[in-house]
Amino acid sequence: MKTKFFGKKISGILALLPQTEYKFEDDMKFNSLSQKQNLKLKNTMGYDRHRFFKDETYLSQVAIYGLNRLFEKGLLKKEEISALVVATTTPDFLMPATANLIAGELNLSSEIFCMDTNQQCAGFINGLFQAFMLLNNEGAKKVVLITGDVICKNPDRSDTSSYPLAGDAICITVVENGENDAFFHCVTDAKDYDALVFPAMGFRKPTNEEKAKFSSSKYGGRDCLPRIHMDGQAVFQYVMQNVPKYIAQSLAYAGADKDELDYYFFHQPNKFMVDKLAQKLGVSSQKAPSNVVTFYGNSNSSTIPVCIAHNAKEQMTGGDIYKCMLAGFGAGLNYASIVTSLGKFDFCDTVITDF
Repeated sequence: MKTKFFGKKISGILALLPQTEYKFEDDMKFNSLSQKQNLKLKNTMGYDRHRFFKDETYLSQVAIYGLNRLFEKGLLKKEEISALVVATTTPDFLMPATANLIAGELNLSSEIFCMDTNQQCAGFINGLFQAFMLLNNEGAKKVVLITGDVICKNPDRSDTSSYPLAGDAICITVVENGENDAFFHCVTDAKDYDALVFPAMGFRKPTNEEKAKFSSSKYGGRDCLPRIHMDGQAVFQYVMQNVPKYIAQSLAYAGADKDELDYYFFHQPNKFMVDKLAQKLGVSSQKAPSNVVTFYGNSNSSTIPVCIAHNAKEQMTGGDIYKCMLAGFGAGLNYASIVTSLGKFDFCDTVITDF
């Protein structure tokens, strides 16, 4: 799907990060790899440290803290909010929507629109898509997009498949009507959904064949279903083979040459993958930051706003406008991107919370 939105603007990003931090060199003590193997992983994948919310922390709790912080600082007013969109894999409850819980706790107007969406690695981009559509309605003011998960509680530090890249973060992004056009493009390769899957805690009971498949060495060799199972090679091939051609299509649709863009803010599965993708595209590392996993881990739908806040805070809150591509890819298997202009934010910050 390709579509163009007229006159849209991101006006602020607040990245909320957990207090608890683990360093990779400490994690090494818990797995069965040699020190040499661990250090090779660290250098290749960009692992260094990552953060996890406490066991008792839940998504709406952190989002409410962040929104109250914005209210208190005068960066956002309750009466300006027309809609709440929450993109998460870890809602507070199966029902009602976590967006409803946030609106109720904050005593927001009963007239605001609330919805949850579950799009994992492309959650930020698909959340922006929902926000842009909502802003096309008469009388719409600002849409608050909340992304992120509390998926890494009580982590298994012996797991060398997915644990070293995992991390938690919850981000608040404020979107409103403005002067910038946005070109949206998404592709869903649904037949390959099982390359990255969480095969438990839903209402479908995995078959014995599925249990055997997801516990095989191909998926990390773990037989616990309530965890993420990833065929790392399949995901890597998808990003290397499919995503570059999708990005080329996105740029063509936006009428943009790749060298015209100031930034490429990609989803951050690991440093190696983002660097390889940038090389394939012929884009410099300065334009395509790849350091999010190094500092915070892979926070799923929040890696793109975390990347912006960590790498371009001064640029986004300064007086200039930057032409950017935002692209998420992974679980689904799904690709989604937006080519638009960013800058002159009201706020762009990273906060280490007590959660």
